[in-house]
Amino acid sequence: MKKRRAAFLAVLGTLAAAAALAQMTPTATPPADQAQQVTPTPTPAAPQPAQTVTVTAAAPVPTAGTPAALPTEIPTATPTPRPRVEETPARIVDPPSIPIGVLPPENPFAAQLDSPPALPPKPPLEDAILPAALFVEMRVDATGKPLLVRRARDPIPSLAAETQKDLARWTFEPAQRGGQKVETWTPLRLDLQVEVEAPRIDQSSLTPITPTTALPAPMDWGTDDGWYQALKVEPPSDGTVPVGQVDVAAAPKRTPFPDSYRGPFSARFWVRVSPTGKVDRVLPIAASDPILIAYFRKTLPTWTLRPARRAGAPVESWNELTLSGQASYSVDIRQIGQLRKPLASP
Repeated sequence: MKKRRAAFLAVLGTLAAAAALAQMTPTATPPADQAQQVTPTPTPAAPQPAQTVTVTAAAPVPTAGTPAALPTEIPTATPTPRPRVEETPARIVDPPSIPIGVLPPENPFAAQLDSPPALPPKPPLEDAILPAALFVEMRVDATGKPLLVRRARDPIPSLAAETQKDLARWTFEPAQRGGQKVETWTPLRLDLQVEVEAPRIDQSSLTPITPTTALPAPMDWGTDDGWYQALKVEPPSDGTVPVGQVDVAAAPKRTPFPDSYRGPFSARFWVRVSPTGKVDRVLPIAASDPILIAYFRKTLPTWTLRPARRAGAPVESWNELTLSGQASYSVDIRQIGQLRKPLASP
């Protein structure tokens, strides 16, 4: 009995020693190169959904008497694949443009009339004094003599031949640069006072605009200042000194100029006649001399016409007015201005 009890106590001692040894055994740590590694996700071009990283749990700690299991390899975090974004090619969009090539099928100025308007038997015409500007450019040599003359904008082309002849007779104090006299193109503005005597009208017609009347191009004369400001001309490359590079511009000394004109004229307008018979809109289409545009714009509203009628009532109407006859002008130069911008390319 004593022997069995001693053997039983020995077994208990062995088991207690084994348990104490198991408690003293350290937990297995995986090698450093097998530690969890998470590859940083590169910054995306656009916000992406949050990525979830799944890490495998560590293997259980081995105990004494049990073979230690090799640590399970911890995989690196795999970024969630992003959907491929197809780049949409940029579209080429034409900028808005002004429609200029298509005309309406019918003339928008036309109106259905029972009877057309009529001009007065003897339209009132009076004398008028009007301002105008002639823009010219002359090539003046180092002695002050004009070699060439160009009219860039002329309000009275009927006087062109006489104007050209008289301008060629002008004399100048030549331009200078660096103390030396030089040859240059000299642009000038001649402010004129034009007295228009009451024209004699030999022929006139007033024709209503119909749906089939072609739309003409208007005569866009505009203002003198507006024309000059919009002008863009490159400096000459003919050996002359550009006017913008001279120290002293060529100055006119002797300035003969034609002082009168008497001869034929012609003009064509689209006019709107109100129900009261007054001309309240004038669109110039053509004129032998642009000075006539200013004259008739001032004169036509003083006329009283018989208005057009429809259903027994007077109505407004658009009409083409054609005039021709004899005109007479008296011209006087009020001022000569020196310009610092070329007016035309050589």
